[in-house]
Amino acid sequence: MSPKVRVLQAWLIAWLIGVAPNPTAARAQAPLDDVPSAQILLLGTFHFDDPGLDAYRPRFPWNALTPDHQREIEEVVELLARFRPTRIALEWPWSRQAGLDSLYEAWLAGRANPGPSEREQLGFRLARRLGHRRVYAVDAPARSYDPNMTQGEYNRRVAQLMEGVDTALVARQQNLEARYAALHRYDDSLKTIMPLRDFLLRTNDVTALRVSHGEYLIGGFRLGRGDDYLGPDMRTRWYNRNLRIFHNLLRIMPSAEERVLLIIGSGHVPILRHAAEASPELCLVEVSQYLGR
Repeated sequence: MSPKVRVLQAWLIAWLIGVAPNPTAARAQAPLDDVPSAQILLLGTFHFDDPGLDAYRPRFPWNALTPDHQREIEEVVELLARFRPTRIALEWPWSRQAGLDSLYEAWLAGRANPGPSEREQLGFRLARRLGHRRVYAVDAPARSYDPNMTQGEYNRRVAQLMEGVDTALVARQQNLEARYAALHRYDDSLKTIMPLRDFLLRTNDVTALRVSHGEYLIGGFRLGRGDDYLGPDMRTRWYNRNLRIFHNLLRIMPSAEERVLLIIGSGHVPILRHAAEASPELCLVEVSQYLGR
């Protein structure tokens, strides 16, 4: 097919679906650019009061309630206030919105002391600062690819898939896992010596997010042989959870006028960012626009 024919074919398709009303408009804008979109800012963070549920268990304590850290938190809150979010979304189970409502209401009324979590220290503080009467739960449980698989069955399949695997491949994966573990320890230590604003800015850097997400694509992810994709199938659980979180974010955006701030563990951000960048209903706002120096 000649280039001219391809151009004509593309133009005809565009005309039929209504995205190219005239030649000038077709040249001036990409399809869907004129769709109204809500703004979203994804703030990835470490857990201020880490519950120890992630693979990496923090080794360097960080107490949000110390005077120094309280000043750092106030600085971040004031900077985020410039985004003027209309809704603040938190890593709290969607099904337990009523509990979050009660906690926030008690906090506003002075019946509860502010806890050390990032939900309260950043989310609640900012919501109060902006006069919001509610904050929004958007977390969701993950769904396993094979929810009926027992631990014994999983162990058996792993053992089978590991039989005869190239030892050089195993060593390479172990080396990558060790390097990620060292990276986690390094990042964990930085939060104790860097101002919170700078640490969050570093955490939400696009390159840092890309590197951190790579950990989900090594080690166990490589388990598979023939038509058995055990590694990718097991990792599906993490992607599923984040797509559900993204779905919940869309649920709390009734119009394109919304400006939503999500405060969530940084490991979630790469997948959420990918979805936000691709969604015709959202415009992604960079953290550096508000926390940058």
